[in-house]
Amino acid sequence: RYLSMKYVDEELFQLVAMASIYLAIKIHSPQKVTIRSIASTGNDLITTRHIEAMELSIMKSLDWHLHPPTTVAFLENYFPLLEKEDDEMTDCLEFSRFLSELSVCAYPFVSAKPSSIAVAAMLYSLEYFGQHFKGSRCQKLMEELGLDPRSKEVEACGTLLMKVHQLAMHNED
Repeated sequence: RYLSMKYVDEELFQLVAMASIYLAIKIHSPQKVTIRSIASTGNDLITTRHIEAMELSIMKSLDWHLHPPTTVAFLENYFPLLEKEDDEMTDCLEFSRFLSELSVCAYPFVSAKPSSIAVAAMLYSLEYFGQHFKGSRCQKLMEELGLDPRSKEVEACGTLLMKVHQLAMHNED
């Protein structure tokens, strides 16, 4: 996300990568890694102060949103609310997860909200498996949660997901 907001040349890229790795380890790893050990991979060109400064720059640029909800997390929280556990809904969830994984491969999704990608994935999944959205529990739940399946962002995500899916399936043949 940082690279989508800031121009970074080749020299600065290594520092951004090191600071990003350090941040990711601090957020996700149960093991502690020192900033010195990260800096040691920089061939004495990058110091701990450089990493600290870049870490702060990254956090400020991301408005401190370092661990936003993912599309998959949104899907996994949404589908159980449908209160319909059958094979078709399980297939829709799995296909929606697959679509969300495909979305990682297309740069235009970087600026889209994970919830918009998830809604678009759900709508495409329902259509793919011949489920009706209009008048369904899915539509009612989206309305209750304030999700707009007709928003420009959701529609753009849906169109792009369809294209990415078609490309993925074409490449599999």
